[in-house]
Amino acid sequence: MEKLRKRSEVSKEDCWDLTLVVKDQTEYEEKKNLILEYNRKIVAMKGHILDSKDTLKEFLEISEKESRLLEQLYIYVRLTYDEDTSNATSLARKLEMEQLVNTCEDAESFITSEFMKRDYEDILPWLEEDDFLKDYKLYFKRVYRQKERILSEKEERIITKALNAFGTPDEAFVSLDTTDAHFKSVLLNDGNREELSHYNWNLFLENPSQDVRRRAFKNYYQFYCQHKNTYAALLKGNYQELEFLRDLRHYDSALKMALDEICVSEDVYHNLIENVHQYMDLNVEFQKIKAKLLHNKEYHLYDTYVPVVLPPQAHFTKEQAIEIVKKALAPLQEDYLAHFQKILDSHAVDFYPNESKHSGAYHWGCFDSPNYVLLNFNGSYDSVSTLAHEFGHAVHSLYSKENNPYIYHDYEIFLAEIASTVNETLLSLYFLENTQSKQEKIYYLCEFLDKAKATIYRQTMFAEFESIMSKKCQEHESLTEELFSTVYYDLNKEYFKDSVILDPEIRYEWMRISHFYRPFYVYKYATGLICAICIVKDILDHKDGFVEKYLNFLKSGCNKEVLDILKDVDIDLTTEAPFEKAFTFVKELLNELKEIVQEGE
Repeated sequence: MEKLRKRSEVSKEDCWDLTLVVKDQTEYEEKKNLILEYNRKIVAMKGHILDSKDTLKEFLEISEKESRLLEQLYIYVRLTYDEDTSNATSLARKLEMEQLVNTCEDAESFITSEFMKRDYEDILPWLEEDDFLKDYKLYFKRVYRQKERILSEKEERIITKALNAFGTPDEAFVSLDTTDAHFKSVLLNDGNREELSHYNWNLFLENPSQDVRRRAFKNYYQFYCQHKNTYAALLKGNYQELEFLRDLRHYDSALKMALDEICVSEDVYHNLIENVHQYMDLNVEFQKIKAKLLHNKEYHLYDTYVPVVLPPQAHFTKEQAIEIVKKALAPLQEDYLAHFQKILDSHAVDFYPNESKHSGAYHWGCFDSPNYVLLNFNGSYDSVSTLAHEFGHAVHSLYSKENNPYIYHDYEIFLAEIASTVNETLLSLYFLENTQSKQEKIYYLCEFLDKAKATIYRQTMFAEFESIMSKKCQEHESLTEELFSTVYYDLNKEYFKDSVILDPEIRYEWMRISHFYRPFYVYKYATGLICAICIVKDILDHKDGFVEKYLNFLKSGCNKEVLDILKDVDIDLTTEAPFEKAFTFVKELLNELKEIVQEGE
C-alpha cells in the first residue's frame, strides 16, 4: 500500500481553499465577536419581537446575519479539522465553535414560544405588505404549523436542555462501538492472523475465500453478542427519549412526529414498505444468481458482499475520472455541466488522501461559502463513482443557492440523496454501455443491483424495524435484547427468504447500525434511490422537457414542501407508480444479467 503523504506534500491545486470562507485568525475572531454581538441583540429583543412590523423585520435581519456567520465559522473549523485530524489547534477550535452554537441556541430558546403567543393570521398583513417580509410567508406558515405542539417558554427551555442530556444513548453508542470495540483477529488461509476492525470489516466481507469471510463474520459478531445487553439498553433509551418527546408534543406516533417536520405523511413511509415487499422477489432472484456465480456449496448472508467477478483493473487519473464523469452526465445537458465545471474551478475540492485526513467523502457548504467536496481519490472505479456522487450534492447546492434567498436555499435531507444517486446511476449505465467485456458487464450490473439491495431493500428493512420497535415502545412493551434481536432476525428471513443462509449471529446486526440513533432517517435512502431511478429513466427516455424539469428540481431548495417538489419531476410517493417504474428498471438489469450468465453456461 502506498504511504500516505503529509498534508504539506499535497499540491495546493488538489486541496480546497478554506481562506475563501475565513482569511485568517483575525477574521475568525472578528466574525466570532459579531456572532456574540448579534446574539446579545436577539436576546435584548425578548418580549418585543412581534411589537410591530419593524421589530419583526429587525429581528429577522439580525437572526439571518447571525446564522450565516455561524455557518461560515462552523464549516471553516470543521473542514480545517477534517483535512488534518491530528492538529490539536483545529480540534480546539472545533470544540469552541460547538460550544458557541450551543450557547446561542440556549440563549435564544425563547424565540419559538414568543412567536406562538400570536397567530399566523396576526402577522400575515405584515408579511404581505412589506417587500422584505414577503419572502417569509412560507417560513412562518411552517413555523405556525407546529403551534399546537409548542409549550410555554419555560417548558421549551427545559426541553432544549433535556435534549442536550438526551444525547447520552447516542454518545454512549459511539464510545462503545468505536473506542471500546475490540475484535478477535482473523485466521487467514496462509496461517497468519490479521487484525479485525470496523475499518477493514468490509474488506474481509469481500475476501475471495469463504472460510476467511466466515471467520471474520463470527469474530465480528462475537463482540456484539458479548455486549448485547448494553446495546439493548442504549437503543431502548433512545426509543424512550423519542416516546418522551412524542408524548410532550401530543403526536399519535413517533413516526408521525418525525415526518411532520418536513410535512410528509405516514402514508409515504408505509407505502415504501408495502411496495418493497411486493418486489422482494427481484432481490431474492439476484442473490440466487450471485450464489450460482460464486460456485460455493452454501451461500450465507456474509457472502452477499463479495464481488462475483473481479473489478475492472483500470486505474484512473484524476483528470480521466473527471472526463468520464462529464461524459456520463452529458444527458443532463450543457447548463448542468457548466455548473459541474464551476465547482471544479472554485478551489473547493480536496482530492487526495493524506496523513490524518478524514476518511470517506462528503459535500459541505453554506450560503456564503464555496460548495466544498472532500474526496480520498485513489484511482479505483469506486473513487470515480464517489466523485460523481459528491458532485451531485455540490451541483444541487449550487443551483439551490443561485435561485433562492437564504431562508429557502437549504434543501431537506429527504431530497438530498436524489441528485447524488442520479449521477451514480448515470455513471453505472455509462460504464455498462461502453464495455464489450462480458466480465465487466457482469461487474457493473452486479454493482448496481447490489446498490439496490443495500439502499432499497436493506434500508427499507431498517425502516420497518424502526417502525415496529417505536410502536412497541409506545405500547409500553418491554424492549429487551431478545425482542430487538428476534424482530430483526425475522425481518431478515422475510426480506431474503430462501436465497441465503441466515447464521444465528445476524440477529445481533441491529446493534451496530448507528442510524437507529437518528430515528426514522434511513427510509430516505430508499426513497432517494427510487426517485433517482425514475428521474434517470425519464432522462434517458428523452421524455419531453424532462431535463428542464430536473434542473428546476435542483433549483427548488426548500421553497415548496418536499412532496410538491417531487411532483414537479412527476413523482408521487403516495402512489405505486414510482415504485413500479423503479423496480421495472431493476428487473430489466436483472434480466440482462441473467442472459449474460446463461450465455456463459
